[in-house]
Amino acid sequence: MAETEINAYPTRHYQHVDWDSGRWIGFDPRPGDIYVCTCYKSGTTWTQMIAALLVFQSQTFPAPLNELSPWVDLVTDTKEVMHAQLAAQTHRRILKTHTPLDGLSWQKDAKYLYVARDPRDVFESMMSHQANTDVETERALAAEMGNAQTVSDLLAETDEERLAQWLGRGFFEWERDGYPYWSALHHGETFWRHRDEGNILFLHYADLKADLAGEMRKIAAHLEININEAVFPSLVEAASFASMKAQADALVPGADAKLWKSNAQFFAKGKNGQWQDRWSAENIARFEALCATYPQDYIDWLLHT
Repeated sequence: MAETEINAYPTRHYQHVDWDSGRWIGFDPRPGDIYVCTCYKSGTTWTQMIAALLVFQSQTFPAPLNELSPWVDLVTDTKEVMHAQLAAQTHRRILKTHTPLDGLSWQKDAKYLYVARDPRDVFESMMSHQANTDVETERALAAEMGNAQTVSDLLAETDEERLAQWLGRGFFEWERDGYPYWSALHHGETFWRHRDEGNILFLHYADLKADLAGEMRKIAAHLEININEAVFPSLVEAASFASMKAQADALVPGADAKLWKSNAQFFAKGKNGQWQDRWSAENIARFEALCATYPQDYIDWLLHT
């Protein structure tokens, strides 16, 4: 895409049940800010952890991860409170966002980490995530934010119905799929259009699983962070799935609000290919038809294992 087009962003306003891309309006960016950009259940907390480990070159952070790297889009305190908290940070900032790229203000001097996962596994992981959600706590938190409904209230009864809905209905008018969340396919494509931009690093969940150390070196190079080889093995170990699951109480977003039945279960299994032998032929056909509406090179990359 031409530079003028990406600099025109944001071109869309995403307002979901509990997050709002409008919360970025008025935010004061800094050169070198790190944006962790993901759809749901695609390695968000994992990537935040990796970024923090590399920034601090230590397993010890100055604040809990969800305070150090807040979800800026989340409708909790006012955006002014969120902006003030971020303005008070003196370290290199790590900003979590679930907003697609066309809903963000483009910053030439920032670093973007876009992380994707096979959408089929995204759905399966999201169903585990829903099963682990304390719905009454979710509703209480939503009420505090002034929301009458939660995502749980919008879900169909069975996983089969939920999947058919997820594949055939959009939450936003410009999306074809993703309801009652948002489209993982559209989310990724907004970044894919600008894959030649030097300050976006494309990461894939499958690659992080296959070679964590190698991917962490790639991330460090993108962020222009010199690795301390003496501590690097300990940082890789701290970013491992087993280590993060063991530290779930300190790492999981919403843990302090008791949003999850089990904090450790927030990380679930972290496996690829969970959808196999679970999806009906009808839903597989729906997914394949949906993929056919996106660029083939993007789909090939997105579904690689």
